[in-house]
Amino acid sequence: MNYEPRYLLVLILGLAVGAQWLAAKIKLPALLLLMSLGLLLGPGSEVFFGAGGRIIDPEQLLGELWTPFLTLSVAIVLFEGGLTLDLKEAKYVGPALLRLLVSGMVVGFTSVTLLGIYVGGLSLGTASVLGAILVVTGPTVILPMLRAARIALRPAALLKWEGIVNDPFGGLLAFLALKLTLLSSEDGGGADALKLGLTFLGAAIAAGLLGAMAGFVLARMLRRRQIPHELESLVLLASVCVVFVLTDAVHHECGLLGVTVMGVVLANVRDPSIEALRHFKEQVSTLLVGVLFIALSAHLTVDTIERMIGPPLLMVALILFVSRPLVGLFASMGTSLPWNERALICWIAPRGVVAAAVAGAFEPRLLDAGVEDAELLVPIVFGVIASTVLLHGLTIRPLARKLGLASHASNGILLVGASHWGIALGQALAKAGAFVILADTRFRRVSKARMEGLEVYYGDALAEDIALELPMERIAWIFAATDDDSYNSLVSLRYASDLGRQHALQLAAAERPPTERPTGEKGAKEQPSIKGTVPWDGPLSWSEITRRYWKGASFKVTTLSEDYPWEQFREDQPEAFALFILVNGALEPVSSEKQPANGKLVYFTGMPPS
Repeated sequence: MNYEPRYLLVLILGLAVGAQWLAAKIKLPALLLLMSLGLLLGPGSEVFFGAGGRIIDPEQLLGELWTPFLTLSVAIVLFEGGLTLDLKEAKYVGPALLRLLVSGMVVGFTSVTLLGIYVGGLSLGTASVLGAILVVTGPTVILPMLRAARIALRPAALLKWEGIVNDPFGGLLAFLALKLTLLSSEDGGGADALKLGLTFLGAAIAAGLLGAMAGFVLARMLRRRQIPHELESLVLLASVCVVFVLTDAVHHECGLLGVTVMGVVLANVRDPSIEALRHFKEQVSTLLVGVLFIALSAHLTVDTIERMIGPPLLMVALILFVSRPLVGLFASMGTSLPWNERALICWIAPRGVVAAAVAGAFEPRLLDAGVEDAELLVPIVFGVIASTVLLHGLTIRPLARKLGLASHASNGILLVGASHWGIALGQALAKAGAFVILADTRFRRVSKARMEGLEVYYGDALAEDIALELPMERIAWIFAATDDDSYNSLVSLRYASDLGRQHALQLAAAERPPTERPTGEKGAKEQPSIKGTVPWDGPLSWSEITRRYWKGASFKVTTLSEDYPWEQFREDQPEAFALFILVNGALEPVSSEKQPANGKLVYFTGMPPS
């Protein structure tokens, strides 16, 4: 069937966004929906409508632009992943990270190659290329999984660094395996192989240095405000593409390494403008991942999927249940990792868009060289992607809970501001069953909160290394409750990127006196774009709560149930202000828009009814 290209492009974009929105709603890995849509619109449409009924054929749709679009998209995704790599995390994790990156890569490549030869029945060339491709795990999959599962910092950091750093090196290793396969039938192949290996080493070093230089130059320009604010995002995006092309010109497949190093350099410059750009890059990366997975899945054919039945399918299972556990065991030997963290690393290794893209680019070159079983490369890689995304995505949170590496409920809250009433609120939340940490920069307040039996953090909630000191996997909410409205907004925005804006709460700004307002202004104006979520209506500012607290108002806990419903509570406590409710162990603020469910209710007495 022939369809207008513009309609197909709009269809892919709409499905890429819609599938990820739906996945977030129904709590499923987004890549499962994206791959299913791609298979349905690609080989699935051939099954329903016949040989000429394919709805989406990426190569036909984009023509010669298909391969450049694929490689540039992967470069942007890897650069965005590099922006999340904090070198402080690497120091915190210690030598286990280096073991996972180096020995894990060697064991992973060797085990998958052997499985490909002796189980999958593949030739040495195809098996070695497959082993190199599946070294990568991929930030496109592991980062959303870690965010959803809220795993403890050290295993999360290990899996994140492995997924991002291994991607460019996996691409280089795959290209080296491809070139060696093509050289294997030629005379003097051994000498050429040695020369090729040395060339690769030099090219990788050159690409890394070029990417680092580009990162430092761009960071310097951003710090000195030499780029107009409205062009910062566009300059950053263009710079990624330029660096990728330049480093790829040094040697094919070195571009991914160059942009990853560039992202890591920018991530560790500690400039506010870079933090602001990170959100834009994340949005672009999310869109590209959706488009890529639909397109790559649609690129498969019915014949190649049918050839997966048999030994290749068994090999996929062994990659999951034999190869990855071996990688985890060898990588954790001789380290101080406890057994539960080792167990999680031995299981979790989802593959993503980089593996799919590299397989799609290398398969035609192997086929052109006469490697007949190379047509199994893409379906096997997609089989591993689908199975790891499904199994790892559905099991990571339950397994982490069983191993004690993730909290069982979203009941943790970081309360910023250990004032007298802040401590009282923390005690009430803890009594209701929430996990509470109070943070403050004043030692006297922190000491008092600790003596009251509360978990505390002595320091600034905006500190860069706070995640290294607090069990952030247990924190689902942040509530900025200091006497500084501007600071509350900064704290809320700081945590909105990790917890979500709806989970970054702050007090309402205090009403300014008429003498402090601009001429003609009737009241304090809200600027929702530069503040977190203010969950409650009414005069719930720091000064108002403080005034009423010292006049005798207090924070209390009650239980809403069928015997004591919300209506009865409002009748008994007409002036109470409901703040938080814990339902089945999950904490959430009480909204004036809907009646709270039955559970433990935390409220403030002496306030007018909502």
